Amino acid sequence: MRILVASSNRGVNGAVVYARRILRLLRAAGHDVALACEEDSWVGRDLPADVPVLRTDFARWPFDECDRVAAWCRRHGVGLIHSHLTRSGNFAALLRQRHGLPSVAHLHANHPQLHTGFHDLLLAVSADVARRHRLLPWNWRTEIVTLPNFVDAAEFRPADAAEPDVLRAAAGVAPGVPVLAVVGLISARKGQDLAVRAFAELRRTRPDAVLAVIGGGELTPGLPLEGVRLLGQREDVARLLPHASAVVVPSREEPFGLAAIEAMACEVPVVAFAVGGLAEVVGDGAGVAVPPGDHAAMAAALVRLLSDVSVRRAQARKGRESALARYGKEAHLAALLAQFRRVLAQ
Repeated sequence: MRILVASSNRGVNGAVVYARRILRLLRAAGHDVALACEEDSWVGRDLPADVPVLRTDFARWPFDECDRVAAWCRRHGVGLIHSHLTRSGNFAALLRQRHGLPSVAHLHANHPQLHTGFHDLLLAVSADVARRHRLLPWNWRTEIVTLPNFVDAAEFRPADAAEPDVLRAAAGVAPGVPVLAVVGLISARKGQDLAVRAFAELRRTRPDAVLAVIGGGELTPGLPLEGVRLLGQREDVARLLPHASAVVVPSREEPFGLAAIEAMACEVPVVAFAVGGLAEVVGDGAGVAVPPGDHAAMAAALVRLLSDVSVRRAQARKGRESALARYGKEAHLAALLAQFRRVLAQ
């Protein structure tokens, strides 16, 4: 039996990163996998040669593309489709209804999606996401299971003293300079503008600090950018994060918060707004949670961390302990496979 992972976004976001990682994790565990994606998609780059790739635009009408993909799945022995993002979820729902292909849709977002009532199972990245989707009438008869994202502790790990400090090198600052990091595609939802405002307040106390903004896009015009370094989209986030003094997660809305658990696994303290699934990640002291949208409170929390190295180290250790205990890749894979088996046994 082969699992077809379907991802319909050409670019990079948390859902796409997860789809790519879970495909590789399934393969490494000895499972047959294939990928459905669009042409020139990031998720389809540099895959192992033994992973079949189905290029599709996920068009649902007319049914020609759906029928072509169904025939491809039969030829390649696909037994289940695991979809991510709205268009691939819509397409997987059509495959299930028209051709009977078992379907598990992964919910990486809070917004309503009409396809969600037409799968065998829905997996939500947080309890908050699951709760929101259970409220939708068309989901009342579809099971929703909460399965938080995972972090690979071998990839995201504390800094090794022998490794070069690539973060400060990228930011163009000297060793010992406090560097805060914010990671993610620049957008209103991710709240990088709030991080910049919090950082401007912090610099009144710590004018030596630097804020590294890691992610593609452009910041809102008119923000105070003194001390801010725009590093753009990076493929080496796992090498950058361990060297951060702290990681800021300023999202206005967040279904989960992948950057938070990656930083925690790197033993870097996290300061985040307590919103959505992110509140679950940084809850119980795993990170420093501040009121949503309150950049002054975020600045104050960062000042406290930078002012007391013992507090910062204790927070970092607690975050790593939480990341390893709650978001390990082995436990995640076992839970995911258990849900796949349940669907196939129906």
